[in-house]
Amino acid sequence: MGQIDHEKSFTDYYEEYLSKSELCVEERLSLLRRFQQALLSSGETLVAFETVSRELEKFKGQTSRELGLAYNGMIRISCQSGEFSKALEYAYNAIDVFNEIGDGSTLSMIYNNIAGVYLKMENYEKSLEYTEKAIALAERANDEISLAKYLNNKGIAIENIKEDGSGAQFIRKSIEIKEKHSLEKDLPNSYMNLADIFLYTEREDEAIDLLNKAREVAKKNCDDYSLAEVCRYEAEYYKATGDLDSALASLETSLEYHRSKGNKSEILQKLKAISEIQEANGDVEGALKKYREMAKLNSEIFREEEARVIAKLGATFAAMQKLREIEDMAARNNELSEVNKLIDRKNEELTKMQSELKSANELLKLRAETDSLTGLMNQKKMFEVVEYEINRAKRYGNALSIIMLDIDNFKGLNDRLGHLKGDEILEILSSLIISNIRKIDYAFRYGGEEFVI
Repeated sequence: MGQIDHEKSFTDYYEEYLSKSELCVEERLSLLRRFQQALLSSGETLVAFETVSRELEKFKGQTSRELGLAYNGMIRISCQSGEFSKALEYAYNAIDVFNEIGDGSTLSMIYNNIAGVYLKMENYEKSLEYTEKAIALAERANDEISLAKYLNNKGIAIENIKEDGSGAQFIRKSIEIKEKHSLEKDLPNSYMNLADIFLYTEREDEAIDLLNKAREVAKKNCDDYSLAEVCRYEAEYYKATGDLDSALASLETSLEYHRSKGNKSEILQKLKAISEIQEANGDVEGALKKYREMAKLNSEIFREEEARVIAKLGATFAAMQKLREIEDMAARNNELSEVNKLIDRKNEELTKMQSELKSANELLKLRAETDSLTGLMNQKKMFEVVEYEINRAKRYGNALSIIMLDIDNFKGLNDRLGHLKGDEILEILSSLIISNIRKIDYAFRYGGEEFVI
């Protein structure tokens, strides 16, 4: 893949793209990809997601290397925008394109990007599965530079699964290769990943040295995204060394960057981390303000996802109707061979749509198990989980604890302050519960002001 010239601004590339005739498909795709890369380098993630997604719709049905690379570029952009399902959709589109044109050399890069999406979704087993696929292809091709990137993701996935420091060896190897080949664009990320492991294994001095290296290289690269991420890890270092004020300042700097770029998933993470420090500092008012902002942002994300699910269901129904029309036409058409080929293609489309429908139904099932006000699991889901955990505890002889809590005099508060204020109190308490339980714990809204952990 050739190098992209970033001396031009993304507006320059967009003007060139729009001025090019629609008959010049390859040239337009090449310019669209340059526009995409320029936006990403400028940190304009949300603009890239909205604009390039819309333009790529115009190339549906086309097959070319440039289109495959454009789809691949959208994986990272979608992921950074919090659009994980869209990121995976672009990944599978890219795989289809490269398989169709018989180009297997790019598949390792796509597998690694898929691993990165699952890493962001905290599905570490799935991330490791795709990383191993990417590593196998890179080793087979003796591609040491790509191998460095994939080893980094492998280290992160293994560390999140085992949490014992065993992932560090793969990230160290990745850093060695990147330093050997002067891959300065990729070094800050690996430095931060290794620093993260050192922070929770109580090797703070080594961690801050790596973060200083990451900051130095990111500044040299004019990489604002990496600088924002360095701030996030520096906050963890300051927390570990007891300097909560410096930790808060670092997180605010990181939050400011992600607000400017509209990265919703990153904004949520930073808000949660800031609220935890504010609580520790006794700044209850500041923490509550952040919790309210988190609740509002979660509500926005929920509404957007719900709208996409409904649209996808409608598209699935339309595809099924279209398939029936084709079958009716085939019964009247003497050119059976051509019609059968068309039906086969539409059957493949339907299979894909059915898979998407299954995913949509799973999402709707999740909504049915979630309390819409607090975001906690509801009473229906609670009975299912409790029964499962009791049986599991009996089977393995493990201890099982259940905590039930409610808000004293909540009815009086509701009557005196009104239901809207009562709902706000329930939302705040739910956020406090979530921020103070472990990943392996469950939290439910039993009903009214009653909660179960």
